Amino acid sequence: MELIVPIVIFVAGAIVGALVTRKNLAEVNAVVREAKELAAKVDTKLDEIRDANKKPARKPRATKKTTK
Repeated sequence: MELIVPIVIFVAGAIVGALVTRKNLAEVNAVVREAKELAAKVDTKLDEIRDANKKPARKPRATKKTTK
């Protein structure tokens, strides 16, 4: 009995969530579309910042060989 109650609550929550999402599907799709666009803009801006802060490559220093 202790295990049945949480399982029933979980299943009921999943059903209610599915029904609410189905009712508001257009709004959910709009939010997802906006989130994808925002993520693309953030990625682009992050790449620009990363490229602007990238240090130029240096030539390796010549090492001295020691003779005995």
